[in-house]
Amino acid sequence: MFAMTIRYFSIIFYSIYCYFKITNTKPRHSQHYILALIISFAASLFFTSLFSNSFFLRILFSFIFIFAYIITNSNELLYRKFIASLAAFSTSYITLSLASFILSVLLAPTSINIFEIPEIYYILLSSIIQSILIFFLFKINRLKNGMPFLLKNNMPTYILTSYIIIILGIILICGIKTTNFNKQLNSLLFMLFLAIALLIWWRRKLTQSYVEKLRVSEVETLYKEISDRDLEIEKLHAHNEELGQIIHKDNKLIPAMELAVRSYLQTAALMEPEKAKQMGTELLAKLERMSADRAGIVKTYKENNTFRQRTGVSSIDAIVDFMENKASNLGIEYKYQFDKGIKEKLCAYISEDDFMHLLSEINDNAIIAASYSEKKDIHVHIGFIQNMLYIDILDSGIPFTPETYQNFGTLQHTTHGDHGGSGIGLMDLAKLKKQYKFSLQIYEYPPDESIYTKKIRLLFDKKNHYLIQSYRAREIRSTVMRNDLHVLQYVETEKITTLLEEKSKQA
Repeated sequence: MFAMTIRYFSIIFYSIYCYFKITNTKPRHSQHYILALIISFAASLFFTSLFSNSFFLRILFSFIFIFAYIITNSNELLYRKFIASLAAFSTSYITLSLASFILSVLLAPTSINIFEIPEIYYILLSSIIQSILIFFLFKINRLKNGMPFLLKNNMPTYILTSYIIIILGIILICGIKTTNFNKQLNSLLFMLFLAIALLIWWRRKLTQSYVEKLRVSEVETLYKEISDRDLEIEKLHAHNEELGQIIHKDNKLIPAMELAVRSYLQTAALMEPEKAKQMGTELLAKLERMSADRAGIVKTYKENNTFRQRTGVSSIDAIVDFMENKASNLGIEYKYQFDKGIKEKLCAYISEDDFMHLLSEINDNAIIAASYSEKKDIHVHIGFIQNMLYIDILDSGIPFTPETYQNFGTLQHTTHGDHGGSGIGLMDLAKLKKQYKFSLQIYEYPPDESIYTKKIRLLFDKKNHYLIQSYRAREIRSTVMRNDLHVLQYVETEKITTLLEEKSKQA
């Protein structure tokens, strides 16, 4: 009886633990897990005593208890709690079953007979292995943030159905009492199959969730760019109105001055020398005043339109100025913009020296790539999105080769050896990516769709992802074989892109 109590204690407690790991949320109370330990043991003791002859009722009331406990300790909606509770319960039960299987495999080569081991020791050892499995499960890079997609409003009902089927399968298989080792082994193998299926589905949903997050991030970036273009257009409209007023005024003044000069030339010969000289001096002074006014206005207009945006970090501003001059010498149009707060927030993400190194490397690569193409455009944007620092660099140059993607961070590779490329820059980029765990996202745009062919984004999200979203995703997948690389099909945000192009034309 006590062994059974320990078994259900492990199921209940680790179900509660898994719930908060899966949903990536925190319990309401600071002493939550101590309370969970006490209540889980009391509940398991009660259920095993009351339903000692009914496996089904023990499982059913264990889940009801878990769900009731989560209701009182979580702030999520009831429907979401139910789905996540099913996921946590399935995870807990499957890991305990796998722990029993692992223990059986470990004892198989020895002379110890599994059926002769006291049940309490077997259950205790299985519970210890279960805790190790769960600990390492949530240490996996792709799984350490749980299943936050379970808490979304648009979660389809088939997920709920899947979990119910898994739990019913567990109840059906584990509820069959048998001393036949082969039957127990088959049950555990089926449990292993369920666990693998759950992990595959879990990884797939995480990928879909991450892709959706990327799409939202991209949309936010585009809207932000549209907002910046709107401000630029407003400034241009204001300057155009000023110039329009000057032109309107000059349309009257210039003919008047022309008439005055013509009259002076016609009458100067007939006037006394002193009077003619005085009249000419006054006419010249008036023209000089008009010229000075116009020169001042035009100078102010030029200064306002050629203002160089500054981050306030002298080293970064110097790198950007250097790269702009380098691009200009190669006939490349170089644009850049910064969000406010770079100077104050930068050190929270990366050291200034390493940021300079990153910025110079990706700029240099973009300049080399753009120098090969007919369209020569580069746009650099350093800013924040969803409270994360990012660097965007768009260029109109030739795309990366699949070999570059394959060798990134592993082999020194360059396609621009004849232009001074060595591949060292990409190796340094990979080292900094590993050090700061920023995500490298590369977007490849279809030909003739935009003035830019690709965008490289360094997003300081502490996830260390390597992702390509490309119109030639199939070709890249067939060539590049890397476990850490995610290749996705490019999907155009058509409405926003069209709007952005319209704003560009207006600007």
